[in-house]
Amino acid sequence: RWWLSMAVTDGKQHGVIRDIDRRGSMPGGERLRLMADLLGTTTDWLLGKVDNPVQPVSEISFREPPHAWSGPPENRIKVLGTGYCDDVILHGEDGSDVHVERVLLETDHVVRLIERPPALWNSPDAYAIYFHGESMEPRFFQGEVGVVDPRRPPSPGDFVVVQLTDGTSDEVITVIVKQLVRVAGGFYQLRQFNPSQTFRIDRGRVKRVHRICTPTELLGG
Repeated sequence: RWWLSMAVTDGKQHGVIRDIDRRGSMPGGERLRLMADLLGTTTDWLLGKVDNPVQPVSEISFREPPHAWSGPPENRIKVLGTGYCDDVILHGEDGSDVHVERVLLETDHVVRLIERPPALWNSPDAYAIYFHGESMEPRFFQGEVGVVDPRRPPSPGDFVVVQLTDGTSDEVITVIVKQLVRVAGGFYQLRQFNPSQTFRIDRGRVKRVHRICTPTELLGG
């Protein structure tokens, strides 16, 4: 307890873990993440949201062959690094806990570049991701690329990239790729296909919701 308390406070406090035991409250996002790294586990496990203490393994290390680009850099879109994670536990429609497949999203890790579709020439913030896992099959299969346009507000029926916090800070701790069902006053209702289930996320945990473009949109239709 002493060494972990000192490690997460730069040697300034020795009773952090003792205070957690006594008060039952966890530290803030950044300190909690550091604690999880030092223990070789995840923040969700420390918070009691998942049963598996094992850290997810990233799959973002692959590289594609160099591409002979003919145009300027602004004609390209970054494909951000993604990887499969363990499930996150959220609330189902009947109030029970449901296991929802999630992914890693490394916003500072670019695995490749792709040509920018003409429909996104005026969207400098557009990016792309690789789909991982099986939760959105048969709509999206593992290894497919999805192009995201943060400018376009999502509507019910759209497929979205949802960035989640732990609810206590603005730091994004996990990402899910699902279909938006509806937005209510205090929650987002989302759907995954495989296994089929609809669930809710408190709006206080949602940092961003980015819309995945359809093929018709990318073709200018």
